[in-house]
Amino acid sequence: MKSLLHRSAGLLTTSLLLAGVTTLAPASVRAGNTCSFGGNPDAPACHLDFIFDKQGDKTLKLTKLPNIGKGTIQFVQQTPGKVWVVDADFIPDLMSPTGWGEFEYDLTIDPLPNLFTYLEGGLAIIGPPVGNPQFKVKQTTTGLPMLMADEMDPSVSDTFDPDLKLISVKNEYKVTNGSINSFQNSFTQLEGEPKVEVPGPLPLLGAGAAFGFSRRLRTRVLAARGA
Repeated sequence: MKSLLHRSAGLLTTSLLLAGVTTLAPASVRAGNTCSFGGNPDAPACHLDFIFDKQGDKTLKLTKLPNIGKGTIQFVQQTPGKVWVVDADFIPDLMSPTGWGEFEYDLTIDPLPNLFTYLEGGLAIIGPPVGNPQFKVKQTTTGLPMLMADEMDPSVSDTFDPDLKLISVKNEYKVTNGSINSFQNSFTQLEGEPKVEVPGPLPLLGAGAAFGFSRRLRTRVLAARGA
């Protein structure tokens, strides 16, 4: 199995500058951060509703496995507390020609204890290019405009709508010439300001009582001064 943290450093640098529901996998099996699809033997097999080990405050659940090619899916914190990456790695490289493949998942931020929301999402395609490469990957994400990467622009990003805690992600991928090694979705987050409890307005009766008390107190102070 290839190492995401080492192999993808080049293109990820570009995408990362752009920038849950906590349950156990079936039969209470801990998923780890990598699973295999398409018959690849390098990690435990992915399956529908596969839930990866939590990464920081993020939980990832598979809702549709990649249906073209074989390889691994990895879920890691690329930059602790800042950037998370979901990597679909084809082993061997996905060669042309292919039809449109699909891969879907849900990604959740714990609502507590921190007030994190999604800030930016990125999409990067990793080569190596063979011949005259022609490939496309579409990323459709809740609260994010659709991202389209191809051989001319292999790394793209955009900002999320604010206050999202749960996002659903759909990737569509196709290789018409050459090959791709993997594609990666990256997510940066924003930490909100801690909420400060602000006292609400006093009820009308309470406000009147408070005003009456302060007026009596002021009267006593004035009387004491005149004595």
